[in-house]
Amino acid sequence: MWYIAGACVVLAITAAAGFTRGKALTAFKTGTGESAINSAEIKNLSMQQVNWLLARLENQPAPDPVMGAMCYEPMACPTSAEYICPVCGEKTIYSFYQSAFIEWELQNCRRLAESINSNTEFQIELDETLFCDFCSPEDGEEDPSLVLVVIPEDGERIASKVSIEDLRMLDSFLQGNLYYLTSNDGQIPLRENAGRLRELLGLTGGLWDVTP
Repeated sequence: MWYIAGACVVLAITAAAGFTRGKALTAFKTGTGESAINSAEIKNLSMQQVNWLLARLENQPAPDPVMGAMCYEPMACPTSAEYICPVCGEKTIYSFYQSAFIEWELQNCRRLAESINSNTEFQIELDETLFCDFCSPEDGEEDPSLVLVVIPEDGERIASKVSIEDLRMLDSFLQGNLYYLTSNDGQIPLRENAGRLRELLGLTGGLWDVTP
């Protein structure tokens, strides 16, 4: 009889998990819920569920901002930086103006993109080709940008030029938070940036943009 008892335990755990996820998604749809939802409850969000989460963000009071640390001593920017393209493997040399981003922030942007992907059913890509003289030789931009490409389960790809701040906002939002962390660990409410999040995700029309 041990195998019958084991099966009952598995069924009970599955039912409990389903109830927890259903409760979290009901909170999204109704605009209720607490200031943050455990990220384990909202793993692998569909685009429809993200739309519900956006409605919750727009309808709940924003938390108070928290000032970050102000005691860091500024570091001198490197005079130049080597960018190695992950697509073609070629090297592009950047001067002082872009060196800080290449040396200090680009790797964080890549990590944020991976984290965003881990929380969604749909896929996102971080396109760096504007930084590569070989992949975009005719572009000629002195101030290249990263491009975030959102690939919904159905529909067209959405491409937007993004900053590391955009990626911080999107990553924190998809973890169920009502705020995001700045570079110096401050907390900024996400509600005032809900429009930007909708733009990045291609959900500019509101809650009922995505068909159930």
